[in-house]
Amino acid sequence: MEEVQQIVIPTLSRAKISRNLSYPIGAARVSAALASTAQLPELTLRFYAGSRSAMRRGCYEFLRVEYLNNANPMWQTYLYGCQPQGWWQIVVQPVPRVLRHRFRQYIIETALAQIAHWLNERAQLKQRGNDVLTFFYDEKSEEFTPRQRTHLEPLRDRGR
Repeated sequence: MEEVQQIVIPTLSRAKISRNLSYPIGAARVSAALASTAQLPELTLRFYAGSRSAMRRGCYEFLRVEYLNNANPMWQTYLYGCQPQGWWQIVVQPVPRVLRHRFRQYIIETALAQIAHWLNERAQLKQRGNDVLTFFYDEKSEEFTPRQRTHLEPLRDRGR
């Protein structure tokens, strides 16, 4: 019997982080969860250190999926001169090492399914602009929250 080889989403970058932080999920787990999405061959993955000041405020982003079509990625303001590498990107940011298990559990049980659903809803998306699904953690309330931002240009009528 022939073995089916799983596609692993290519990792474009992996920022070094302090020993007090940890990335909550890896490329293999993300790839397995999104294997059935139409965008899998176009997805790229970045492990990005993000802003430490947001973490100190107690409410911070730890996971994001982006659609970019002639739009700047959300992290470009931090990575000067870095150009988008593709239309579909996943960005994983570090979390406090002591909370890593909790984040990983949430990502596996909830966030990856939401990302797969979000991607499936956008399988035919070709509009200019960006669409982003971001996951935040609030240390004060100890809650995870997904947020969506969309800045897509309206579709133009080709009959005119």
